[in-house]
Amino acid sequence: MNALEFQDLVASSRTYRRFSDQRVGSTVLTGLVDAARLAPCGNNMQVLRFRVVGEKDACDAVFPHLRWAALYKDWDGPAEGERPHGYVVICVPEGLKGNAIRLIDVGIAAQTMALAAAARGLGCCMLRSFDAGLADELDLPDGLVPALVLAIGGHGERVVLEGPDTEHGLTYWREPDGTHCVPKLRLEDLLV
Repeated sequence: MNALEFQDLVASSRTYRRFSDQRVGSTVLTGLVDAARLAPCGNNMQVLRFRVVGEKDACDAVFPHLRWAALYKDWDGPAEGERPHGYVVICVPEGLKGNAIRLIDVGIAAQTMALAAAARGLGCCMLRSFDAGLADELDLPDGLVPALVLAIGGHGERVVLEGPDTEHGLTYWREPDGTHCVPKLRLEDLLV
């Protein structure tokens, strides 16, 4: 892969909140974790653990614990038939939940898996908003807590990048046809 292909991969790795009926098996989800396993982490401590959820009944049980798209006030998440077909839950040791370097590790792992999903033609949504019952639903080993959930599935919506000069500012929005629009600052706006 050359630099332009990588740039295209990053641009295609958007947040998808509606998914197609394309099944995502545990093998694919485990492959995403395998990619994250190779990513760098602080002090090379490798304390993150991952719960793969790929069976339909298990996915159905996880879904009610998640909160989707805070900026869409009147939307409770994807409807039946638009829901993800798999999840990877990134877990941390309970005592390290708020540790800054571990949170950076979570971000690195999540972005690595999102890029790996995009490379497989899949969509991903990173969810930090979930209720306390998620840990119980997952039956996590003692001492582990969820830090981030990645919802994975086939693309079920069109996502486009927009410039920052719209009436929406930097707030994402949906067009009447369902297209999810994501404003991004220009490169020159970021360089200091």
